[in-house]
Amino acid sequence: MARSKIIKLLILLLSILLYFIYGNYLLIILLTSIFTYLLGNIITKNKNFFLIVITYLIVLLPFIFFKYITNITNLNLLQPLGISYYTLSLISYISDMYHNKYPKCHNLSDFLLFSMYFPCLFIGPINRYNDFYKEINKISFKKNNVYSSLLRIGIGLIKKFVIANHLMIIINTVATNLNYNGLYVLFSLFIYSIMLYNDFSGGIDIVLGISKLFNMDLIENFNHPFKSESIKEFWNRWHMSLGNFLKDYIYIPLGGNRVSKIKNKINIIITFLVSGLWHGIHYLLWGFINGILVILNIKTKNKYVNYFLVFIFISILWIFFIYNDTFLSIKMFISIFKDFNLSNFNILNLGLNIYHYLIIVLSLAIIILYENKNILKNINNLYSKIIILLLIVFMVLLFGRYGINVNTNNFIYGGF
Repeated sequence: MARSKIIKLLILLLSILLYFIYGNYLLIILLTSIFTYLLGNIITKNKNFFLIVITYLIVLLPFIFFKYITNITNLNLLQPLGISYYTLSLISYISDMYHNKYPKCHNLSDFLLFSMYFPCLFIGPINRYNDFYKEINKISFKKNNVYSSLLRIGIGLIKKFVIANHLMIIINTVATNLNYNGLYVLFSLFIYSIMLYNDFSGGIDIVLGISKLFNMDLIENFNHPFKSESIKEFWNRWHMSLGNFLKDYIYIPLGGNRVSKIKNKINIIITFLVSGLWHGIHYLLWGFINGILVILNIKTKNKYVNYFLVFIFISILWIFFIYNDTFLSIKMFISIFKDFNLSNFNILNLGLNIYHYLIIVLSLAIIILYENKNILKNINNLYSKIIILLLIVFMVLLFGRYGINVNTNNFIYGGF
């Protein structure tokens, strides 16, 4: 028990140090977390609706300021690291305290560890206090976790630095030169789906791998999303911690599916509009269209056709992520049909050569084997484990794209 407390304290101190070094505005997350801890505990005794509204507003104020007001007013301020993730975690705590879903936190250091846990600051997932509290009480070091943890971290590094960082070059090439239109835009949308999945899920793999080294099993954020047979199923498998948050704190309080069909459809649209707003004002239309597609629930009797349709629909909607302006996004989408020209299309014009594409294909094959066949996971021989881990390190160092001049190091969802 004493060792567990020491490990928790060291993780908290490391989280504070890393946030101070990389995130700026350390005081904001500290004050917001302490305020939530104190007010959340008061809310458990005093069910004053006005009090909870004020608490929500104060917790959301930094998020609203840095996420929206700075953009509207063109203030050149750096957004605090992970502000979207820890804000939603704190909101969930306040709501759960108000509804007495679980006992309040009695330890400020445990609560600060919940709000500032360093791996999650960069990319999530969005934690709930009750689940996180159970995990931090399991904190220990078990040698049986070492291989699986390092393997998952290694897979995450391959996804990010070998696959996503290479594919991001294609995205940047197309996004920064409007002469790349028509088929180039369509190709970049399909590439964006592959890039974003590897960038985001790779980051989550690293987070969950690091956590497993401490014997912590945090919530999964992905469940083979491109094996979905409908858009609705896709959003149940993609960024699941955000999806569960929106379901529990937006969709269900609105009435969920316990209302009329028309009201239920409105609830779905509102939930996806909130999802779009969480990403940024520019993504409201993206959220609205996704809501419509969930309501339509387009589906055939052939699962492989469904996989294909989901990939197409989801990929096309990433156009709002490639271009940071709604009207430009629509214009470039129209260009797919208006300026479609197969004769001028050449994938070697997008910043990568054949060698790079071969590396990407090989890396994707490794990821597919890891995620679907368990080949790398179910190994018992110690020397085989060491060789596999060394090969992953070698692969990341030799084929990975990183460094000051690459400018593709940041995780895409670290900016949301």
